[in-house]
Amino acid sequence: MNVQNRGMTRRHALLAGGLGLAAGAPAAVAEGTGRRGRFAGQVVLITGATSGIGAATARAMAAEGARVFFCGRREQLGRQVADQIRAAGGDATYRRADVRHESQVRDFVQACVDRYGRIDIAFNNAGIESPRAVRLHEQSVVDMEAVWRTNVGGVFLAMKYEIPQLLRQGGGVIVNTASISAEAGFATIAPYNASKHAVASLTKVAALEYAADNIRINAFAPGAVDTPMLRRAAEAFGLTYEQIAQSYPIKRIVRAEEMANVVLWLGSGEASAVTGTDLDASGGYLTG
Repeated sequence: MNVQNRGMTRRHALLAGGLGLAAGAPAAVAEGTGRRGRFAGQVVLITGATSGIGAATARAMAAEGARVFFCGRREQLGRQVADQIRAAGGDATYRRADVRHESQVRDFVQACVDRYGRIDIAFNNAGIESPRAVRLHEQSVVDMEAVWRTNVGGVFLAMKYEIPQLLRQGGGVIVNTASISAEAGFATIAPYNASKHAVASLTKVAALEYAADNIRINAFAPGAVDTPMLRRAAEAFGLTYEQIAQSYPIKRIVRAEEMANVVLWLGSGEASAVTGTDLDASGGYLTG
């Protein structure tokens, strides 16, 4: 729902649940497409959607009627994801952008607004793992800075340029990808571990600052998810998938599509009372 175009007051926008679609409302029809879904006609911006959780979320959002605008550094993969979504009848646009660079993040967000006129949901997902599994004194400054520029700087820059647009239009939703590493310590991956603590902290601060502006901001904490990142991490630690799975109460590694479902819920009107949380999506790992 376009708050400006419909002439809604800020009070009315707040009552609408922040997405223009209250929980339990009938599925809308995407303007000009005839497609139905929970996010029909809404604009979803995603960073880091060329593979893994980001790509799964782009597909899931598009399948629910959203218009998806996403970025990533790997241009070939990005175009493949966009082509797959369009082939399935969805609306998706890929733009190459590196979240480590302010100008590219600023231009990416503006390009989304230029194309679609607004942003209803922003999913800040771009991230990288620690390059080496070593103890803290053996970590290099180069590796620490590289992880922080992407995982922390990327989320900060994304919110810096997303939030002004959400303020102008009367509200919206932001979801950030954190990790179980935001809630616990894991030896030998200090850069990644510390970066995800920072993502959770940025999320909480931003949620407090913009809650009264009808902007909900949450993170979620995945554990082991079957993605290229997990495969690289397993190789670095010399672990098999079965060994990793046995360390989780559910005794399995979850699929990226399951994490996409978490993002969709946080972005929906069903989560209208949820803000400032790092939602545990770890398959029970953080329960003990």
